Amino acid sequence: MKKILSTILGNIFSKKILLFSIFTLSIALNNTINAQDSTKNTKLRFSLITCDAGDDLYTIWGHTAIRVIDSVNHTDFVFNYGSFDFNTPNFIAKFMKGDLMYFISADTYSNFLYEYQYFGRDVHEQVLKLTPLEKYKWYQAFQINMIGDNRFYLYNFITDNCTTRIKDGLFAHAPINNYSIGIRSFREEIVSAPYKNGLGWIGMGIDLLLGATSDQSPNLNQEAFLPALLYKKMALNNHLVIATNHIKYNNKQAIKGGYPMNFLIAFLLLYIFVSSWNSLITQRIARVLDFSLLFIFGISGSLVLYMSAFSFHTACHENYNLIWLHPLYLLAIPVYFISKKWTGYLGYIFFATTAILMVASHWVPQHFSKSVIVVMITALFLQTQLIKRGKFAL
Repeated sequence: MKKILSTILGNIFSKKILLFSIFTLSIALNNTINAQDSTKNTKLRFSLITCDAGDDLYTIWGHTAIRVIDSVNHTDFVFNYGSFDFNTPNFIAKFMKGDLMYFISADTYSNFLYEYQYFGRDVHEQVLKLTPLEKYKWYQAFQINMIGDNRFYLYNFITDNCTTRIKDGLFAHAPINNYSIGIRSFREEIVSAPYKNGLGWIGMGIDLLLGATSDQSPNLNQEAFLPALLYKKMALNNHLVIATNHIKYNNKQAIKGGYPMNFLIAFLLLYIFVSSWNSLITQRIARVLDFSLLFIFGISGSLVLYMSAFSFHTACHENYNLIWLHPLYLLAIPVYFISKKWTGYLGYIFFATTAILMVASHWVPQHFSKSVIVVMITALFLQTQLIKRGKFAL
């Protein structure tokens, strides 16, 4: 299945490169031949295209694009700011660091729909009512964006993405009324999407990686930063949206479950039980759980530290989770087996910092979800286990 999917995506990407080359050439020719054309010679129809979420991580927030029909030149293109190249060297590392270059691409509307039909994702079209001058200026802006290095930009999933680029174009070229759609924080909208699509563990992981920056309340110009949010904002502009069309491709049943809370609570209760039951087998299981949690928290803390301190993803900056979830758990692993005394000292330090954060969480400018709090409590119990191990050395 992976080979078939890879072949299909490769064919789609190859076709897009060919179409992009043809489209770029046509832009250059049109700009040369029609440099003096006025808006009277241009008949364009603009539509906001909003695509539902997919099954892959990079598709769970949906997608935004702009469809432009030119009835004079008989073209029907979709402009898409969410393109990136899977074959980029060090793709994963660049994606994590936030210096992966995204770019605008253009494809025919029929090819664009084919991809969403194949993956079973619904597509929603909002036809926009713009003046000829507004259409002409926006179309020219797209053409300029398609030339050379103008195509590329550094992706930021709050301030600069496939949706915000279209949103900024709407604000610049359309008579939009900037009604509020009631967004409380960036975090809430980013994290809720994976949960809604049955990817609760992904949602919790993202929740841990997001820092205090993502807990800011967006202003009116920032709040429509995701596809569904921009669609909602545009739906409030009845004077601007003259028609809405829905193309149904999704035949899947609604996804249920995907919430890790029950598992986390069950694991915590099991951990407490085996650690408290004084028998040989339960104490061995407890030690295995101690070691496993030290490793998991240490690796997770290293990732949180990297995303907070070294990546360009600003939403991950100023992450207070580092107070209790940090790479020092990895240091505790060899200490756990070498010195019970120093294991206890580390347990006291870890416990104190975690407890202080939990007590002060009301004043910390970062939201901690219920799932994250359960993990914090699990960390607290692990830390008491380290302290208990240190007491045995006395």
